[in-house]
Amino acid sequence: MNIGRPLLSACAAALAVTLLFTWLPHGAWQQENARGEVAVFRAITAARLTNSNLVDVLVAIQLNERLDKADWSNGILSLEMRVDSSAGRPADWFADVEKLVRVSFLQLENVKRVLIRMIEKQPDGTTALLAAVDVRKTDEWLINEMQHLSEADPIHNELWRKRLRVSFTSAWEKRLGPVAGFTVKPSFISQQD
Repeated sequence: MNIGRPLLSACAAALAVTLLFTWLPHGAWQQENARGEVAVFRAITAARLTNSNLVDVLVAIQLNERLDKADWSNGILSLEMRVDSSAGRPADWFADVEKLVRVSFLQLENVKRVLIRMIEKQPDGTTALLAAVDVRKTDEWLINEMQHLSEADPIHNELWRKRLRVSFTSAWEKRLGPVAGFTVKPSFISQQD
């Protein structure tokens, strides 16, 4: 029996199939414009927030703290951010607030209001509200002062506390101390006096 000829034919067929599969992805080069990317592999920045893309938008922000609850209804984005007052820093918490405000009002066109509650989980399983933030699209400072939001210190600066409508609770003062209030003139405002 001559086994050489059938073996050679099988190897040639395998090589031909391998080359065909290698060439197939490049075969549609003439229809390059007609081909579109698959949405799963293409990053799409959302322009409008919906219940369908709420999780995708929030995951893309890459927050330091964990979000326990998110609700989207009638242009209002309500979030509960779980914070750890023993391990976390309030500056990091407000950095997350800054990210959420920026995305809500600069990237998304249909957010009218952002409500953020900072919640601390107690050892007994209950939660305590530490602070709440309320920012509205109609706030005038969003137009002129948004670029300075990264420098905001609403714990110590009364102006930013008012702009962000931050409310601190007695649980905050019990765990983190009293909120010191002073008004400073930001360095970016030229002094006319």
